[in-house]
Amino acid sequence: ETGITSPLLEDLSDSMATVIAKTHLVEARYPMAEMSEGTLHRRNFNLRSLGISYKVDDEQFYIMINNRSAIISGDNEVENGIVHIIDKAINPTSRNVPGLIEGYRYFSIFNAALKETGFRDSLLLDRDESYVAIDYNAMGFADSNWPRQNLETKFFKYTAFVETDEVFNAAGIYTLDDLKAFAEKWYGTEEKGNYKNPKNALYKFVSYHFVERELAYNDIIFHNIKYTTRYSRSFNSENLMVPGFDRYDYFETMQGPLMKVTKPLSTEQGIDIFINYSKRDIPFNPNMRHHVNVRIIPPTEFSNMKKEYAEFNPIALNGILHPIDKILVYNEDEMVGNILNERMRFDIATLIPELQCNKMRYYPPQKMEYHCYYIPENFSKNLKFHQSKPLLYGPGAQYGGDYLGDNFGTTMGIDLSIKLPNVPPRTYEIRIVINVGVIQTYIDNEVTGIPIEFYGSEGEKNNTGYVYDEETDDNGVENDKQMRNRGWMKAPDSFNSFVYNGWKTARNTKGGLRRILTRKYLGPGDHWLRVKDLEEYPFIIDYIEIVPLNIVNDPLKPEDRH
Repeated sequence: ETGITSPLLEDLSDSMATVIAKTHLVEARYPMAEMSEGTLHRRNFNLRSLGISYKVDDEQFYIMINNRSAIISGDNEVENGIVHIIDKAINPTSRNVPGLIEGYRYFSIFNAALKETGFRDSLLLDRDESYVAIDYNAMGFADSNWPRQNLETKFFKYTAFVETDEVFNAAGIYTLDDLKAFAEKWYGTEEKGNYKNPKNALYKFVSYHFVERELAYNDIIFHNIKYTTRYSRSFNSENLMVPGFDRYDYFETMQGPLMKVTKPLSTEQGIDIFINYSKRDIPFNPNMRHHVNVRIIPPTEFSNMKKEYAEFNPIALNGILHPIDKILVYNEDEMVGNILNERMRFDIATLIPELQCNKMRYYPPQKMEYHCYYIPENFSKNLKFHQSKPLLYGPGAQYGGDYLGDNFGTTMGIDLSIKLPNVPPRTYEIRIVINVGVIQTYIDNEVTGIPIEFYGSEGEKNNTGYVYDEETDDNGVENDKQMRNRGWMKAPDSFNSFVYNGWKTARNTKGGLRRILTRKYLGPGDHWLRVKDLEEYPFIIDYIEIVPLNIVNDPLKPEDRH
């Protein structure tokens, strides 16, 4: 796929040799123990992702690169890195996401729908040629204590979750016409026959299978993420998260509605990742029983399922392809009555898909001497800057109380709007976690109340009423009510915070308190949260919660502390 046909070194042009060399080089130290199934978290020198999967051959275990090149001698230390010897040259794909789907004949039914709807034309972008890098360090924003990396290139990426023909066949779907009839059963007959219209059933079906971000298997959920950070500190996601709780996230699909992804660590199914996971014995909509708990099949498992899948490589030029084990559909009754009928916690980084398009989320900057990234004004369609200062995004924040180990903010105040996720239309309680600042908030340009003082770990300063659970007679039950009456909630007990005397659950620290902003109906269309710092404090925003009122108000089943 590179255009290189000769096996002889002397037949290679300089440009071909450069492509080969850059394909095999990554600016990071990767011992084999840190190669988890999915991709390396840094791209190679050709700015391509390298896939990681596993293979057992004659009882010998191998780590595979792009499901083609086996590491046969690994962890060879040299002065400035590590060398892994492989048995074949790495052959990166030149196919984009729709080309990758078309290239595997066992996705033929979905591929036919992708072509019929014209949706493949929405999946062709890669490098953002309109992006102009800004050198913020040269503009006076540099900080020697917290070195910051400018974003030099910007990419569009896509992730596809796709059924094989075998999955469709098991549901009685053998042709494109069968799939059209299936889609109309779930999405209706509006714009019937007009397959390129976003209101058409087949178009809705197809577009719910894609998200605009690059989600390798090891990046979908914040779990077992380990690496060495600046100053040789070791980062481990499991230090931050309390064992036994499910890990989850929410992603807007290209159809618009959310999908929820879950690694249900509280159950025996915790080894897998599911889309729209449900613990109910019977779904809210009984007809959805075959369309919840859609499992994302890991690349190693998939390539070993059938002989024809053996060469499967999920890495595309502009994204990732994941096979799934059931037919994925969006049903609003099921989402409102079950999957999204819960406290939805959105890490701010979740709301900015471009972070994962550019391999920034969870992992430290590409150049190890930097601590965080500048986020420029032209970076995300989900951000509106109301000031000329750059934002900062810091992944790998292990020594704080930050949810999912990252933080987002500035060192000198902020005035920013963030697009809220596309939740089902209903009335919600909306909460926010901000660590420092005197903040005025707005939703859809409406003020949500008086300015709020956030003082980080010194929660007593803003009259929150916080009392440590162990200092109460009822483990904090009455104190929770008192704090809610003042518009505050303690942090959850499902993740940890590192304080001066070691790790504690975030709930047992005064930092990261949740502020209840308002109750508001969020109808169809875009909604924006604006946060404006009135006193130019350093500013960090962590996450928001969007909670259906029936979860907040149910006296028989109070909201949990997780």
